[in-house]
Amino acid sequence: MNQRQLYRINNPCYLGQTKGDLDKDPNHTDIWYSFETEEEGNSLDDQILAEIAEKGVLQHLHKDQQQPPKTQPLAIQKLKEYTPKDRISQVQNGSYVTNCVLKKTKFDLSLLNKEIVPEDIKQMLGRNYQKNKDGTIEMVNQEILKRQKQVLGSLVKQFGSALFSGKSIMGISLPVAIFEPQSQLEREAFSLLFAPHYLEQAGATLDKVEQFRLAVAFLIASLHIGTNPQKPFNPILGETFQGIIGDSPVYAEQISHHPPVCALQLLGKNYTLDAKTEFTASISLNSVRSAKVGYLTVTYKNTKSKIMMTYPAGLMSGTAFGRRTFQFIEKFYVFDIENRFYTEIDFDLDKNVAFKKACKGVKPTKDSFFGEIHKVSQKFANKLKEESAKSPIPEFGFREKDHSIEKFGTVEGSWMTDLKIAEQNYWSHGNPWPYKLRYLENPLPSDANFRLDVLYLRAQDEEKSQENKQKLEEIQRADRKLREQQVMKSKK
Repeated sequence: MNQRQLYRINNPCYLGQTKGDLDKDPNHTDIWYSFETEEEGNSLDDQILAEIAEKGVLQHLHKDQQQPPKTQPLAIQKLKEYTPKDRISQVQNGSYVTNCVLKKTKFDLSLLNKEIVPEDIKQMLGRNYQKNKDGTIEMVNQEILKRQKQVLGSLVKQFGSALFSGKSIMGISLPVAIFEPQSQLEREAFSLLFAPHYLEQAGATLDKVEQFRLAVAFLIASLHIGTNPQKPFNPILGETFQGIIGDSPVYAEQISHHPPVCALQLLGKNYTLDAKTEFTASISLNSVRSAKVGYLTVTYKNTKSKIMMTYPAGLMSGTAFGRRTFQFIEKFYVFDIENRFYTEIDFDLDKNVAFKKACKGVKPTKDSFFGEIHKVSQKFANKLKEESAKSPIPEFGFREKDHSIEKFGTVEGSWMTDLKIAEQNYWSHGNPWPYKLRYLENPLPSDANFRLDVLYLRAQDEEKSQENKQKLEEIQRADRKLREQQVMKSKK
């Protein structure tokens, strides 16, 4: 993590105000929206949010710029769902900008249909994968497999054409045939669908150990949601997303282009959830290792407990030949520095000493995980604080005999089927089901669901989707050149 990212984490830009171009880096944006006050962990209430909305969303406009006219008091409405064709029409005639600025709506969340059990999630694994005996899941959706194999041939043709004509290969655009019709920002929001089940429950108890356990349960129960084999659209710098999960608003913004960093926030009734994550991937001959680097932080309002979590890495094998399989690998961490709670959960159990000691004679499969929840020494808690501030890829070096003061039970199960914490069942597939992600009627004009490439793919028009995707990529490259030119001018 560079100094810029560390500064942004420790010094957020409140209420859309910018603190200036700190590093003159053309890959970064200086304006992003945080819905917290300057008191740490004090989230804005509905009244303050309504007042902010009344003043207009463009808080960073200079005083000499024309402000949008004041509107009538915010209407209370149900959320309205739009078809892709509706949204395409709004983008093409420009009404989406007017609606976003002038027709803001305060929603009565009690009127929402909080229906859960999204059909897509119900059938996600069954439609795309089958579970193998070794604990991996294998792609069985032949349509997606066929499309992904066609991409290799398409890319080879594009490389050859670009080289023959003397053009840069940087302008080559991936075919939308391998994409799912949503931005990575929406997928990030999608990964939080279990939050109302676990984090609201945790925020209602004063038991700090139970709050920690429920945060662990939320993270593990959510893992299967992210197994869609199709690629989401890469967000453009400054792109945003707004939605509602249950009755909690969720916000996301792409705050850096290189490296690609997303800021994410969910405002629960009795907790807040924040994350800043970078997406990485390393490719070998026949596999791809992917990782979401950064910390997901849950802060409970009643106890002020702050729990930080990392994500497990994933391994997709058979990308060029053989069977296409997926599994989670390596360790991921959950810890509470102030209360000194810590667990590291491991997917590579063949060499895990704690697992072998606790589960003698059990042969683990690749979907299995194991960890133990400990209260650790103050010295190790200090190390957690130091290492997590220094790097989003931690190396804590935990040793039970040296660092553990008390043990609060094990964390074990399969990421596809079940979870037990301290011998108690916290999740099984289908119990509970996650909530639906719902859209706002009038989000910011920069919202990912106003992207024409996404909308045309939802409307099953791949040709226009590809055309608009290339246009957006060309605009993004041109904008980056302009930012680079401005940086050079500022240095003179």
